[in-house]
Amino acid sequence: MDKSGRNALEYLKPQTHLLKGSPREVIPALSKEIKTDLVVMGTVARTGISGFFMGNTAETILNQLDCLVLAVKPIGFKTPVI
Repeated sequence: MDKSGRNALEYLKPQTHLLKGSPREVIPALSKEIKTDLVVMGTVARTGISGFFMGNTAETILNQLDCLVLAVKPIGFKTPVI
């Protein structure tokens, strides 16, 4: 990693959290507790109209957060919706 990349990491101080429990409950709770600026989470649209653009769990979490959210789909994922 070059110097600018290291400086950015030192400034931003990203944190990774491995939580146990229902994502719909623990992610919003931790986000509020530690006052996050950004939540990054994976998302996969699987079923139903509410899951058309992003997964149901991700959408439920998104509606509970008061910060920025970056949703990332898996490499090579193809939507089952045509």
